[in-house]
Amino acid sequence: MPVSITSSDDASLDSLARWLEEDSYDIVWRSSGTRSGAQGALDIVDVVLSNSTAIASLLVSFAAWRGAKHHEQEPRFTFRRGDVELSIDNPTDEEIKRVIAALSGEES
Repeated sequence: MPVSITSSDDASLDSLARWLEEDSYDIVWRSSGTRSGAQGALDIVDVVLSNSTAIASLLVSFAAWRGAKHHEQEPRFTFRRGDVELSIDNPTDEEIKRVIAALSGEES
């Protein structure tokens, strides 16, 4: 099951993708081909997960990456699985739980 990740900042998306690769996630780098003004070809990262439980691990890795990196302006990240799409500006515990629940299909 792929979870697609996009960002308002290409350099941050590249950094996150490399972080996730180092955490042994199966990453597919691709371009939507639709973003005007993009600096490079990469503007979508697909993370291939084996089950719904892995979504929580992905978001924990995302939060760890955000905590380890300094951003002058926090980029927005959008996570998409199927028809569910959610954006995170500030990865608080509450936001991470909300995204995990929605991407896992547990949101009411």
